[in-house]
Amino acid sequence: MVDRGTGHVVLRGLTKRYENTDPAAPPAVDGLDLDIRAGEFLTLLGPSGCGKTTTLRMVAGFETPNKGAITVDDVDMLRLPPNKRPMAMVFQSYALFPHLSVFDNVAYGLRIDRSRRSGLEDAVEIALTSMNLTGFGARYPHQLSGGQQQRVALARAMVMQPSVLLFDEPLSNLDAKFREQMRREIRLLQRRMGITSLYVTHDQAEAMSLSDRIVVMNSGRIEQVAEPSEVYTRPASVFVGNFIGRASFLSTPDARPQGGRARIRLFDRDIEVAAHPDARHADTALLMIRPESISVTPAAESGHGIVRSTVYLGATVDYEIETDHGTVLASVNDPDAGALLEEGTRVRLAVDAERTYLLPRGADTSTEPDLEAVGATR
Repeated sequence: MVDRGTGHVVLRGLTKRYENTDPAAPPAVDGLDLDIRAGEFLTLLGPSGCGKTTTLRMVAGFETPNKGAITVDDVDMLRLPPNKRPMAMVFQSYALFPHLSVFDNVAYGLRIDRSRRSGLEDAVEIALTSMNLTGFGARYPHQLSGGQQQRVALARAMVMQPSVLLFDEPLSNLDAKFREQMRREIRLLQRRMGITSLYVTHDQAEAMSLSDRIVVMNSGRIEQVAEPSEVYTRPASVFVGNFIGRASFLSTPDARPQGGRARIRLFDRDIEVAAHPDARHADTALLMIRPESISVTPAAESGHGIVRSTVYLGATVDYEIETDHGTVLASVNDPDAGALLEEGTRVRLAVDAERTYLLPRGADTSTEPDLEAVGATR
């Protein structure tokens, strides 16, 4: 088991600009600062091209930064090649040797490191047992399912007892059911062994379920670093709020922000909501409403909106509702299938004020949602 006191990773001013790119374009990674605590599970999350994989590859030693520093437990990593860094990596493609058995795949790293050959068989068997692969040692990769191959890749990384474990979108090749199962297994294993883990994904469900903290990246920079609950309920920007989960963003011309709170009139009610420190003016602010924080009831005559779309998903039903404030999305849990609201139904709406948040519109409107559209899950 790895000592929880090891694996403190620090990135300072990390910058990477690839050759033959437009000089006017921003770097792939632009002056990134990050402190990863020993034993922490930290996820880099963001859309394609945001710089998350480039950051991971620089930490692993597969890419060289143009500027910046990388240390693990105060040791400079930039002086060391990838095979000398106290790290192991789990790849998206598994990267198993097809001509080697499961046992030999897991043992490969120990065999090429002479200092680790003692007790090799016991170490491999322990790693296979931890991954529920007992009895699979003699099989070959082509005889395994995708989930079993991923377990072998994890066992091969774990057997090296690294100070830092790196994950490059390791579950993207699995179907939805196995992804959920492997998320649970990875998280339980990481907690048991206490290995500092840096995980890259574009899947917000993975990030939310696995991470101690999430780093949301955009255009080579960090938008927010926080625990999953904070990223979801108190995003640092409209970009983060729109990327994590689903949300409606409404303009608030009558908002009165002051001291981290704001008074707003919405759907015939005066409510008070939490406000981002930079949301100081009504004309440059947007109200973020998560779909689960809106209640919907049919209206006999007048109402707040009209149902334009009804999507029944079994455990929930999603309504897209046109209102005077813009289009909002409402999600109702455990719906009665016989009482779904049809398209065209007039409805009354009520918002849970404690679960909404006023955000600054932001300078870069290209990353913000259309105010008439509903943020989609990515």
